[in-house]
Amino acid sequence: MEMTTAIERRCPSCGGPLQMGDVFCEQCGARAVADDGDSDRAELDLVVAAVVSDRGRVHRRNEDAFALEVVGERAVAAVVCDGISSASASDAAARTAASAAIRVLAEGAQAPRDTVLAAVEAAYDAVAEVPWTTRAGRAVPSCTLVCALWHEAEIAVASVGDSRAYWIDADGTRQLTVDHSWAEEQVAEGRLSPAQAMVDPRSHSITHWIGADAPPRPPQVITHVPDRAGRLLLCTDGLWNYVATEAALRSLIEALPSGASAAAVARELTETALTRGGRDNITVAVVDVDPA
Repeated sequence: MEMTTAIERRCPSCGGPLQMGDVFCEQCGARAVADDGDSDRAELDLVVAAVVSDRGRVHRRNEDAFALEVVGERAVAAVVCDGISSASASDAAARTAASAAIRVLAEGAQAPRDTVLAAVEAAYDAVAEVPWTTRAGRAVPSCTLVCALWHEAEIAVASVGDSRAYWIDADGTRQLTVDHSWAEEQVAEGRLSPAQAMVDPRSHSITHWIGADAPPRPPQVITHVPDRAGRLLLCTDGLWNYVATEAALRSLIEALPSGASAAAVARELTETALTRGGRDNITVAVVDVDPA
């Protein structure tokens, strides 16, 4: 039997219901700020880590979702998801995936690599159960996902789709993940140059996602052991469409005052994407990492 649910205003962090006029989610404490009658923004500042999610200037609703949790004294778990706009209930898929993944990450902090893999599996299982109603031309509920777990000296990242992770420290900025996209695969196979691939209309078409109809492929998993303090950044394509290179990202962060907080970085990058067009939902999570 096909089912659907009424559209409600919900917290982009935990998916809990919000009432009009709410400033904070009563379930997880995330800040939900209404920019105007139709625009939602959510912020969560945990000091060592922070996240901002904004509807942007074009979309009717925010189909991104996030989850962020500090685990004990030496671990942080983060998840960022982007609902696929051509799918049914994509916002519910993103919220469900983020919620399922963060529960696994928070419980397995001492084994980062194994835990991020388990978190992705939990997201797959949860999204497969999201209720939806068939609409012409719409796929089953689905989303992208990038999640990370920092525990003491090790960071593990898992990604499915084109939401990204970056590492930023005094030595430079590095994109940790590789997009599951048509463009990346064409370049990797030597069929097109990066410039040729990016001007093709198919360039942003993703080749892997979280959903019941996803191809049977493993997620991308990266382990990073930093030798100095730095920042881990997770984001949806609502940011990197406007800040496409590592150099551009680094330039924006270096322009901030020395000692800018994780929340300040997330807000500045979100505002940059809005200023440059904001044609997609924007979610930026920043984690301050100190292996010492």
